[in-house]
Amino acid sequence: MTQNGNRTYRALSLGAGVQSSVLALLLSKEDEALLEEGYPKPDCAIFADTGWEPSYVYEHLDWLESQLSFPLFRVQSGNIRENVRRAVTVSGHSFVDIPFYTKNPDGTKGVLWRQCTNHYKIQPIHRRIRLLAGGIPKKPFPADVDVEMWLGISTDEIARMKPSREWWIKHRWPLIDIGFSRNDCLKWFNKEYPGRLLPRSACVICPYHSNQSWLDMKHNDPDSYAAAVEFDQWLRKSTRNPIRKIVEGIPYVHSSRRPLTSVIATMERSGVQETTLDRFTEECEGLCGV
Repeated sequence: MTQNGNRTYRALSLGAGVQSSVLALLLSKEDEALLEEGYPKPDCAIFADTGWEPSYVYEHLDWLESQLSFPLFRVQSGNIRENVRRAVTVSGHSFVDIPFYTKNPDGTKGVLWRQCTNHYKIQPIHRRIRLLAGGIPKKPFPADVDVEMWLGISTDEIARMKPSREWWIKHRWPLIDIGFSRNDCLKWFNKEYPGRLLPRSACVICPYHSNQSWLDMKHNDPDSYAAAVEFDQWLRKSTRNPIRKIVEGIPYVHSSRRPLTSVIATMERSGVQETTLDRFTEECEGLCGV
């Protein structure tokens, strides 16, 4: 109960990446620092599946679920792999909601509007939380229930702290409150689970991958990397491609606006990495890449 007498429902948004995985494990172990900041075990953790996560993310999620002392729910709002091939969004409307990079014939560059986080992460998580907390579809949310959604944003990503879009959900950031950076998360995990790897959580064709992320995928999950390369090539394969019919300019997965396989091959031949920024800090919802 809260001070106003309301019941509080607490849900952890679980991206299955470094920060949210460590946060889930700390909460499961009832970490003292978190308890002191008002973070007991949550009522649940929720993972939103885009339908096209790297295989190692699904494997890690299965392991993580076996470690937790509270329920983990998996939700999905359509399959991004199927939808993007048809150039439709979750509603079935013609729209490309992934921020691919574009290059126009006159040399100007663009980036498509990012709506994938909202469509495939935020909306399905909110729908499930609403039901779990006692909400009834198409009716006002109960006035006697307070809902907290905990996000795995660390101290090096403070810019990603944003209030909820829904009035009935309050965002909280446990790692911020206990002063944990991404590096702190990695140190804690390596100490508690030596020899086990923590993945970066993002869908296979996410344009926000850094070059190191692409290299890691190629070496550790070659099937996913091959699928990303095939998709990147398909983007420019034919003007009859449904994406090409609704998008101005030529689309690319990589920020250099060059074929993905060409960028990575050049890096491997030269032994010098062409650095790219990790753009997940621009994903200000705090639900991807954590």
